[in-house]
Amino acid sequence: MSDLNTNFPLLSQKARRRAVLGGGLALGALSLTATSSLGAAIATGKARSTSGTPLFVDTVKDLASHPSTVLESWYVNAAFESRGKIVGFEWHQGVTPQGSMTEFLLMNGSDGIWRPQVAAEAASDKVGTATTECHVYSSLGTLKGDRSQFQLKLGSGENSVDVVLTPQREELYNGTTGLLRFLGSDSYEFAFPNMQAKGSMSIEGDVFPVDAKSVWFDRQWAKSEAADPQEQAKKAEQINQSHWTWLGLTFGASDKCAISFWDVMESNQRSTFLTYLREDGVQMNVDAHVEYDRIWTSSDTGQRYPAIAHITAPAINLDIVLTAMLERPEFVYQPGQGHSGCQSLCMVKGKIGANTISKPAILELIGGIDL
Repeated sequence: MSDLNTNFPLLSQKARRRAVLGGGLALGALSLTATSSLGAAIATGKARSTSGTPLFVDTVKDLASHPSTVLESWYVNAAFESRGKIVGFEWHQGVTPQGSMTEFLLMNGSDGIWRPQVAAEAASDKVGTATTECHVYSSLGTLKGDRSQFQLKLGSGENSVDVVLTPQREELYNGTTGLLRFLGSDSYEFAFPNMQAKGSMSIEGDVFPVDAKSVWFDRQWAKSEAADPQEQAKKAEQINQSHWTWLGLTFGASDKCAISFWDVMESNQRSTFLTYLREDGVQMNVDAHVEYDRIWTSSDTGQRYPAIAHITAPAINLDIVLTAMLERPEFVYQPGQGHSGCQSLCMVKGKIGANTISKPAILELIGGIDL
């Protein structure tokens, strides 16, 4: 990770605040007025908006599908208390040139209940994405909406989720600008880390009201340098055979702070870091370290997963321990149909800066750990 700070900008602020602060600093330094000659020269050109530091993502337009990408995904996870129990759900739909892969996972950590559903399907009028709006759909359900609000409706037998998701002002841009080099491809990613969710969730007919205040939405897509469809398919398969750990975690007043933590294990290198969103909107990349413990091996896939993860990042005084609440929470695709992994409902305890952390969260482990 010694080259992390040379690959990505250290600091960036949310677009709304960058526009105000950046513009104010420039005008203050130059003491421009509307009648100055420089102002007049600029005014003769085409009208333009000011947005501060350029980003690689647009959190309104990029909610819709990008059909030319090698891989793209939409992701929602929630870990919360309902009826005195720690419960959660996760939904993810990934799309490649070969088709769609969807996970719909329900979990009750208090009672040790894990109900995974996966679907690998070819694109059709009932499975796919829209290029003009955020509308993602499969046999397991639908996400539809815009920057102001989403409707997530999922169902399989007696298992269901029906919630309205309301993003807040906070946005996290992975890598601070929304662009990371991920598994050999340019990966674009942003998150609404602290959405509010209202509705209901049913696990085998047992209904849990949903009133959660830190639900995570993630949007990601990857471009391939190769234009040839066969090369793009090979790139998608490379990603689907890789290993990574990811954690999205909010904290602080009204959950306005967040981290997006990555431990990416490739054949010839390993990158462990996080993007940190501060309450004032500043975002930064930080080197991190993770230790895994109580590792178990899946009898279905042979993949290895930890029941405990200890994450530290000294630069921001982060020291947290995640302890799994469920036994063997793995979801499994048939070989060649999708990327099996683990979405582990955990209790998180520790500290980040001056904040004491004690809350549930979902730890993602795709492909297991490869150490």
